[in-house]
Amino acid sequence: MIRAALRAVLEAVFRVLFTYDCLDEHKIPATGPAVIAANHPSYLDPILLSLQVERPIRFMAWDALFRVPLLGALMRLFGAFPVDVRGGRGRDAYERARALVEQGELVGIFPEGKRSRSGWMEERLREGAARLSWETGAPLVPATITGAFRAWPYFRALPEPAKIRVRYHDPIDPEPYRRLPEEEGVAALLDELRQRVERTLMPGVKADLRISTLYHAPAPWPRLFETLPPLGLALLVFWRTRSFSDVWPCYAYIGYLLLDLLVIPQRRLTKWIRNGSSAAFTLVYANWVLPKLGLPEVPGGGALLAVMAGATFPYLYERGRVAVDFLQGTALAALLTLGTLYLAPTGLGPHLTLPLYAAAYAWERRTVFWQYTAPILAAYALLVPLWLGGDSELLHYAVAGLVAWLLARFFSSEPSHEESGETVTPNEAPGALGLLDELERPVAGSAKPNRDREDDRPPPTDQRPLPPGLLDW
Repeated sequence: MIRAALRAVLEAVFRVLFTYDCLDEHKIPATGPAVIAANHPSYLDPILLSLQVERPIRFMAWDALFRVPLLGALMRLFGAFPVDVRGGRGRDAYERARALVEQGELVGIFPEGKRSRSGWMEERLREGAARLSWETGAPLVPATITGAFRAWPYFRALPEPAKIRVRYHDPIDPEPYRRLPEEEGVAALLDELRQRVERTLMPGVKADLRISTLYHAPAPWPRLFETLPPLGLALLVFWRTRSFSDVWPCYAYIGYLLLDLLVIPQRRLTKWIRNGSSAAFTLVYANWVLPKLGLPEVPGGGALLAVMAGATFPYLYERGRVAVDFLQGTALAALLTLGTLYLAPTGLGPHLTLPLYAAAYAWERRTVFWQYTAPILAAYALLVPLWLGGDSELLHYAVAGLVAWLLARFFSSEPSHEESGETVTPNEAPGALGLLDELERPVAGSAKPNRDREDDRPPPTDQRPLPPGLLDW
């Protein structure tokens, strides 16, 4: 009961932080023994493999960890058992694992023996998982973890947001291998395990490498969707107020874009700030200058900004083009709202236009968490302005929100999922709030992946492991 409740809480947290998902967990035998073997890219792996599996998986773990308060209790709750890692003690751990398998338990082993230093499986694997399956006759269930190396690799103290997927593969029946001589049979079983894991792992590793390269790519020159809103607002505000003190934030923002291009070192956080800055600046500055333009202030403006920040959160995990299109549309929706305020001056209008645009975009693009964000944002847009006392003039703001969505849709360079006839595969790495990686875009006309069927095609020849050290920062 305690384990089930804790799993539910952790799964909810992981789905928010990492958009975690586990595929094909039904391939684990419902009863009887089995050996679970997976790649080992992060600190999170035992939890990632266990969250959507009803049966406890008994993982080996360093015995010193069990002496850490709270952590040790949590590990025991999830079924881990201690292993003395000192030289010459490995046989005791193996015998403990074998006894658990013979008792009908699920035992989890990472053949790499340590967290990956590169993101893919190490060149040399330990044969413990394959030998355990070969000796006991228990099925060997391969599993692939993608995205976790970006989320929490061995060299980082704390995790970062990343899209994580766990995929279980068809169990390997050890009986054909048991007919071979022991060493030959164990080696062949281990080789089959590697092939099944890497078939799904290598595309994810390559995508992670592309994203890492883009994080350190030079900043782009100021783009139209970044420069037109502040320059247009500066002209409007100065025309109405004749005051330079009211337009200096616009020129300061242009200065920031130039500093990002010429001075600021490029990294992950820098890219996130740059690509989200246009929408943030437009929303905040437009709200600030409303009284100076003689327009009604927005009641609860801080709450509206918080709602839009929450609507932007899922795009941390989306492909770059999808995220950039959303941010461009957000800035456009803010400008259309400003124009609508002249037509129907009511401060409640932005509470309708902006969330309605965000809901329509999430629904049409089927973005991360769209099943939750789209109805919540739509309900906010329709109910909150009416609850605050709005009336028929709000119709203009509904039209503005839909027009912003249609324009964002029209100027998008990426087809919707319906037009392309596909969905994002679990191995696609997300963009960092708008990194424009052409390789991240889906290929038009490709077939829709089947979540319930194992892809048995051999990996492409260009998906061989890269030289050691290339990803070992």
